[in-house]
Amino acid sequence: MANYRVIVDGHEYVVEIADLRRRPIVATVDGEVFEVIVEPQGAAGVSLAVPAATAIRPSAAPVEVPRPASMPGEPAVSGAITAPLPGTIVALSVSSGDRIDVGQELCVLEAMKMNNPIRSLRSGVVTEVSVSVGQQVQHGQTLMLIAEG
Repeated sequence: MANYRVIVDGHEYVVEIADLRRRPIVATVDGEVFEVIVEPQGAAGVSLAVPAATAIRPSAAPVEVPRPASMPGEPAVSGAITAPLPGTIVALSVSSGDRIDVGQELCVLEAMKMNNPIRSLRSGVVTEVSVSVGQQVQHGQTLMLIAEG
């Protein structure tokens, strides 16, 4: 577990990250948990789901940040795709019965005026879509279920 200072639009935040190699990256900021998915952005670099991040460096003085009772990103239901942060569903790219591949866009979640594509971390078949366009969702809420296959 490491703490980092992240500067976003001139504001400094202490971000707690348990494991930088885990995907998605689970980050805790001011007690709120976010999942960060790192996507290749061509040869020019990497795109992070952190808006306007200007600096990320290890924190000199670790700050005590309360941990959630359970780790986000570890769904209660095997094969559940959960919301990485609170927001509004603005697009659904799949429906029940669709076959999906790793990395395929499943839906788009608008949060903090940014569209965040939610992508599959595994291949399979969509067995249930639990949300609709325009619906508000909370962090960790199940969006859909994926069965292996």
